[in-house]
Amino acid sequence: MNGFDRRKQKKMNDILTAAFDLFKKNGIEAVKITDVAEKANVSKVTIYNYFGSKEELARQVIFDYMDKKAEEFKTYMSSDLSFKDKFNLMITVKMGSVDELTDGSTDGLLDNDMILSPQVQEFLKTYAETKIKPIFINFIEQGKQEGEIDSEINTETILKYIQSINNILQYPISVQERIDLGKLFFYGLRGK
Repeated sequence: MNGFDRRKQKKMNDILTAAFDLFKKNGIEAVKITDVAEKANVSKVTIYNYFGSKEELARQVIFDYMDKKAEEFKTYMSSDLSFKDKFNLMITVKMGSVDELTDGSTDGLLDNDMILSPQVQEFLKTYAETKIKPIFINFIEQGKQEGEIDSEINTETILKYIQSINNILQYPISVQERIDLGKLFFYGLRGK
């Protein structure tokens, strides 16, 4: 990568970081491109040249966040931790991600219109199938080997159960409902 490409990539990363911080704090709708440009120390024109629109910038922020979280997920899921330890870490990371995305005060990046957009839904579907599913299959198999998951339940059935939770998330729901669904998924109706 030459100097020009490195500077361009750094500007794009600065814009994505600034937009992420502003979107999670104030929500996507409340943030103006001018706010992002000021925080990233670039011009509005630069943002439009790289991303085209605020909506595309928001999508790219979500995609960038997903990539970073998937790499973290992949790292700890391929570690030597036990199934239980990975499971507990997954819960902690998942709940922490909700807090991180919302800054504790607003729906932030979990804006239902953005999450439900066809582009984001298609991205999430492809992403889950190609990057997350193979990791989950290995995780499920580890759980079966360690006796933490009923070995008589077919792995594909477990994956369908996980998909059913994902299907629910395609409908407009509040941040609290997302958190509650996460708890139901991980702990069941009886709780911890």
